[in-house]
Amino acid sequence: APVRLDFGPRTNAELLVARGEVLAANPHDAVIFHIEASTLAQGSLREREQLLQSRLGLALEAELRLHPSGTLDPITLEALAVLSAPPSHLAALARSQVFAPLPPVLELAALATLRHVCVVRLGRYGSSLDEDEEAALALEQQQRRREEQEDQQEGQEEEEGAEACG
Repeated sequence: APVRLDFGPRTNAELLVARGEVLAANPHDAVIFHIEASTLAQGSLREREQLLQSRLGLALEAELRLHPSGTLDPITLEALAVLSAPPSHLAALARSQVFAPLPPVLELAALATLRHVCVVRLGRYGSSLDEDEEAALALEQQQRRREEQEDQQEGQEEEEGAEACG
């Protein structure tokens, strides 16, 4: 009988890191992101946090998912609506049924927030091969410095241990 390996419901990014491979038709593939609390309107932060918890069982900076097809899970769209709703709409949102169609103003606010998240996150990456190579080189240098510091620290600890014994 053929052997079948199941790595569980993993995104392609997780599979790439863990196994060095991706699946062409991975039903679990998604971009995972979160909205940082520091970017939200501070005056309504507590109310948003309570709505996320009571309506969706989510924490304020919970992981949200965007599938490569561009489709949003209903929970992601609802969470984005809670996070991006104008403060004047939060009470109405709290009274509405979970996963009911959103009013256009809330759906537009949610999608605008998603667009902003994508622009900000993608803006952190280089747009050319040269920029990618520079970033990789900088990471390698940073790793080497970290390893050198660890080696120096270990050497100092060994010297201190030898002096204490000697």
